[in-house]
Amino acid sequence: MVSDPISFEFSQLLTQSQRRIYAFILTLIPNRAEAEDILQETNLVLCRKAGEYDPNKHFLAWAFKIARFQTLAHLKTRSRSPLVFQEDLMEKLSDDAENLEGFSSLQRSLALCLEKLTKRNRELIRIRYEKGLSVEEAAKKLGKPKGTVSMALYRLRTALWRCVERTSNEMGT
Repeated sequence: MVSDPISFEFSQLLTQSQRRIYAFILTLIPNRAEAEDILQETNLVLCRKAGEYDPNKHFLAWAFKIARFQTLAHLKTRSRSPLVFQEDLMEKLSDDAENLEGFSSLQRSLALCLEKLTKRNRELIRIRYEKGLSVEEAAKKLGKPKGTVSMALYRLRTALWRCVERTSNEMGT
């Protein structure tokens, strides 16, 4: 039994923020199943720390910070975890997400960069991340060797990282 019940206001903030917190986690680890697990862990931590929340501060920024730590903890516990994004980009995304305006800017930059990809490369990204298929499953679906798909995804992530960085700089964020 919880000794210090969560206030109605806090539960409202948490409930209203679920989609945004989940979307934030997906920017850090675009595997839907893992993101859902991380969201649940984040919710548990948020509830445990409800008494520490300062209502004069921005709730979503506080929740994003906790989600960021939960995501990092999750990545560290996975054995031989292939990081979806390079750590530099993950740090930039999460730092900017805590500054909500910067988060929207990075999302716009990523969308612009995705549009610049060839149709074939966008399809590979969609199969792997939007559909949540493993590299092996994506390779089977495309009829390509696993190593070829893995290397293509690595190159695409690197190119997207550079493009997002360049586009963000051009946009002044």
